[in-house]
Formats: sequence, C-alpha cells, structure tokens
Amino acid sequence: MRHRQEISLMTIPYRVRRGLQRFFITAGVLALVCIVAFGAWMLWLSRYVVYTDDGAKLDFSLTFDHAEGEIARPPEGGIDVSISYGNTDDLDNLPSETLMKLEGCTVTADMLKSDKFAATKAALDALPEGSTVLLDVRNVRGEFYYTSSLGRAANKVDTAAVDTLIRDLQAKNCYLIARFPAFRDRWYFLEDEMGRVPYGLPLAGGNGSLWEDVSIQDLSHYWFNPASTGTLNYLVQIISEVKSLGFDEVLLDDFRFPNTEKIRFNGDKLEALNSAAETLVQACATDSFVVSFASSQITLPSTRCRIYMDDVAAADIPELVASLNLETPETQLVFLTDLLDTRFTAYGVLRPLEIAN
Repeated sequence: MRHRQEISLMTIPYRVRRGLQRFFITAGVLALVCIVAFGAWMLWLSRYVVYTDDGAKLDFSLTFDHAEGEIARPPEGGIDVSISYGNTDDLDNLPSETLMKLEGCTVTADMLKSDKFAATKAALDALPEGSTVLLDVRNVRGEFYYTSSLGRAANKVDTAAVDTLIRDLQAKNCYLIARFPAFRDRWYFLEDEMGRVPYGLPLAGGNGSLWEDVSIQDLSHYWFNPASTGTLNYLVQIISEVKSLGFDEVLLDDFRFPNTEKIRFNGDKLEALNSAAETLVQACATDSFVVSFASSQITLPSTRCRIYMDDVAAADIPELVASLNLETPETQLVFLTDLLDTRFTAYGVLRPLEIAN
C-alpha cells in the first residue's frame, strides 16, 4: 500500500509541485493582505457611522474639527440643589396644562336676543383670533340658548344662530367659557314633578312643595338642593354637553343657597356646597377643561378651578384676595366688571362685549 502511495506522488512532476507551492503561498499572502485592508477600511469607515431610530447609516459630510479645550474648574460652593424623593408614578398625574390669566369679554343673555344678535355677532367677528369669550348658555328657568337635548329653548333667541356663533368662535381659536346658573331652574321640575321635585329645596313648614323664587320679574323659578345626587347628575349632563360643543371652561353661576329663610334644608350649607364642588370637579374637570364657580363661600377643590366675582369695588380687592386664600390668585380669580380700574388687571378680568347700538 505504501509502495503504491510513493509511486503516485512520484508521478507529479517536480515543476508542477513547485508551481502549486508558489500558488498557495501567494494566495495565502493575498488573503492576509485583504483581511488587514478590510479591517483597516472598516475602522476608518466607523467614523462616519450615524445611529438613528431607523438604524445605522453612513454620513460622509461629518467633520472632525475639535474645539479648543478648556481647563476644568471645580464648582463654586454655596449652591443648594433641592432633590425630591418620592413615588415617581405620581408624576403621571401632573396636569399637562396650567391655568392662564384671563382677559376678555362676556356675552350676556340679552345680547343673544334676536333684536341684538346681529350687532353682537359683528362685535364678536371683530375680535382678534384667540380671544377669551364668556357666553351665557342657559337662564334661571332652565331654558337653553343653544340647541340642547336637555331642556327647552329660550324665547326670543335663535338657538340655531347661537350654534353657528359658537362654531365661528371655535374656528377663531377663542377660549370659550359657558356660563349658566347652577342651582336655579323651573321647567326641569315641572316636566316631571313626581320624579324631580325631591331634588329641589322645599318650602319651610310645607308639605314638600318647592319654594318659588319670584325675585326676577317674569322669570320665576325654583332652586335645586346642592346635596341631592339628582341635582349633581343633571349638572354633569349639562357640563358634558357644553364640553362636547367645544367649550374650554364652564362657569357655574349662583353656586350658593338662596338668601331666604323660607326653605327647609337639614345639614350644613357650606359643607354641602364644598362637597358638590368637589364632586363636579372630579366628574368633569380635565387637563384641558376647567370647572369654575361664581361663589365667595366655597373652597376651591383644585388648582385647576377658578372663582368668579362680580360687584366688587377696586378698593376691596386686597382684602378679598386675602380672604379667598388661593394658591395662584392671578390665574384663579376672575373679576366680572365694566370698570376700567387698573387694579383689576392684576387678576383675570372679563368685561361686557361692546356692541353697536
């Protein structure tokens, strides 16, 4: 067997064997050179690699001019840096938008009547984009000035025209505030006396019938009981409806008990108002929608709420602000006034829309 192997090797000519040796040596050297060259090329190319969200890519426009260095210096002493320790999950609950200071105009129910609507619309059309506009949307009898699914339309008001007006103000990126009386209504009780009368304030010493408020001529009405679940459910429905129309804020006017001894209410009135405010804010307020109150009695349940005040003399502002104990009074307090006293402008202020006679 060995003899046959030696004979087979001997049959390959010497020159062929030498040629094969040189070929393999040359091929090995070339392969080694290629490997070294490829490694050097990849090392040079890595300077131009840029990593993005879509992956790595080459950018040959990169420059490598280094700025002149500067000797590092130790930090100066005496600087206190506050570090807060706590549950970082709470950061997710921070509001995405803070309250802004308001300055704008109010559109009253009288301005929305058919005989004045054209002048009102012209004045609103003339407002600059992004203006703040407070709009009455419902009266003390529970009659709506826009097209609502929750009650009757108000007399002498074209609700379809008001619907268009609201859309036009939205198109101008106006900050819209819907105002309506929180605890006054009439038709709500009369349309379902058996089911809804328990939500109202009964006459003191009576048989359960509601006390009737006749303080406003031709607008007699009844008052809701702020401690009633039915009352709060109805208010949530109204607030949700105006929110769906594109309003940025709702102002609950007359957020109080009627000033009379003729009603019967068992409990603490201030506690009932504060509890109602807390419930409404939790149910309706968001980072982009504000629930506010026309009341000097309640404690605001959140920094994302406002207090609106009217009939305030400029000289009384400092004492009033101190009594309210607001965290940011410049944004949380809004005055409704027709006075031009500059002392109002430190806070939010809304004045009646000026319309042509």
